[in-house]
Amino acid sequence: MNGPFKAVSDAICLILVIHAADAIPASGAPRKTRSMLIVLVAVAVVFSLAAEMAYGYFADRYEMSWVRPELAEHAAIVRAQG
Repeated sequence: MNGPFKAVSDAICLILVIHAADAIPASGAPRKTRSMLIVLVAVAVVFSLAAEMAYGYFADRYEMSWVRPELAEHAAIVRAQG
């Protein structure tokens, strides 16, 4: 690499220098990061289930709005009876 290019690239470096003490140990990610990953996955699963339930609810409402009132009433009675 030539000198002028290196001088300019060093002056506009956007990446912070990582010290050896800040690096992730060779044994893997720190324990705190692993527990945060578990929490994030659990939150994602909960949101996914909530979205699936909401989608089913609104899909049923949309479907019922297109049928005759007698059929909608019949479906409600069948649902109430189990």
